[in-house]
Amino acid sequence: MVNFNISIELRGLAEEAAEDYRRLRDRMGEAGFRHSIRDEAGAQLRLPRDEFTFAGYFSCEEVLDIVYKIVSEFIPAPGVMVTKSVGRAWRGLEKIDLS
Repeated sequence: MVNFNISIELRGLAEEAAEDYRRLRDRMGEAGFRHSIRDEAGAQLRLPRDEFTFAGYFSCEEVLDIVYKIVSEFIPAPGVMVTKSVGRAWRGLEKIDLS
């Protein structure tokens, strides 16, 4: 299984951005994309607003097509980048309280 990192830029009016990002998180979650990662200790960490992860048996281009189709349903010209992850490093991500 391959891990992917997905970056999305929503373009449009600033006042619409908050609602668009909520809709983006909901739609991506429904499609199996995650807006969080787990550290080695098992803590779940929230990713930056426009970042997602996905694990599956796909190519970067296939994941790109899936994501672009989802996002372009409500954003006319999104910017989307997909990369395969061979390792991750982070600092300062917010822990998600699972209690």
